[in-house]
Amino acid sequence: MSGWSVAHNMPSALQQKVQPVGPLADIVGSKKQTRGEITKKLWAHIKKHELQGGPGDTCRYNGKTYKGGQVIFCETDEMHDMCGKNKIAMTELTAIANKYIES
Repeated sequence: MSGWSVAHNMPSALQQKVQPVGPLADIVGSKKQTRGEITKKLWAHIKKHELQGGPGDTCRYNGKTYKGGQVIFCETDEMHDMCGKNKIAMTELTAIANKYIES
């Protein structure tokens, strides 16, 4: 039973502090922070620069078509540097950001 309590007290993946690097650090800052904080800051950047798609915008990813608000435009230098293309599907964001996170 003691193994359970040790695992139970460990922080979740979203609560563990990680190190953003490269273009991700240019967006969210370079200090260690939780994945949850990184996600919030990424979305704050997307909202601030009005990068979220609207009606009529589409993007293909993994064989699916994403529409409207599910599309993120990479129109800031930082987003384009991180993503490497002009637009991404919302579901791509975490996978792309993970490339620039060190434990």
